[in-house]
Amino acid sequence: MTDARGSQIVFRRAVAADAPLLARTQRDAWAATYRGIYPDAWIDSFDFQARTVRWRELTQDAAQACWLVLDAETCAGYYVFGAPRHGAYKTFPLCLNALYLLPPYQRRGIGRMIFARLYRQCAAGGIEGFFCGCNLHNLPARQFYEKMGGIPGNIDSGHTNRAEDQIYYEFYLGDTT
Repeated sequence: MTDARGSQIVFRRAVAADAPLLARTQRDAWAATYRGIYPDAWIDSFDFQARTVRWRELTQDAAQACWLVLDAETCAGYYVFGAPRHGAYKTFPLCLNALYLLPPYQRRGIGRMIFARLYRQCAAGGIEGFFCGCNLHNLPARQFYEKMGGIPGNIDSGHTNRAEDQIYYEFYLGDTT
């Protein structure tokens, strides 16, 4: 697929051997996304080895679909879609458990491509909708999810640790703006 800048974007299902690439991309995406929201010490102490192990396990989890977003050989980001990994929300069977694009790949239509894929997957499986959680303080992500048709649901806020403040977005087939 071609993004708004003419790059050939490819979505490829991640495999266990991609775990170091996913960990590197996660480290870079989290630093860009959460600096100023989470304490710098959290971001600076990213445990690459532990995250690589977690990614290896996640790519082998049959309940999850981990996808790489590639621009030629460059990893532009990733997303994970499947059973809720952090607890159930209402009656939704599926959750967008992660979606991160590195800054040079944001605002290029790639997120819209990902959502089109998610909606098609749900439609093919007869699933009426899905949800995602988002840090309440991550305003760019919140704006993005709302542009993608997300309806704000439950809000869990007021924690001393801002990382725990979450807003949940609900997505329903037919809302494929």
